Amino acid sequence: TLSFINHSELFLENYDIETLKVIVVDDSRLARKAISRVLRNLGIEHLTEFEDGSHAIKYLADNPVDLVVTDYNMPEVDGVALTKFIRQSEKHEHVPVLM
Repeated sequence: TLSFINHSELFLENYDIETLKVIVVDDSRLARKAISRVLRNLGIEHLTEFEDGSHAIKYLADNPVDLVVTDYNMPEVDGVALTKFIRQSEKHEHVPVLM
């Protein structure tokens, strides 16, 4: 996917990409690493990875984030339940979720 990214087309004028805080949630370690690599290649430096939505929910209780990238199907707390939690949270309801 990186070969299709044209950095001159990225419109991030209102964002300092180096300060964005992103969490990547996937039960597959390989998928987390691949997604994180793509995000780092875009310039995002503050990434936190979780293997399940329950760990992400605990993290979100005390930490602000700018983007959540999550898998749909995971054990314990899946991507749908994680997204519902985010949308019902006053602190995080505005956070974009990429599933």
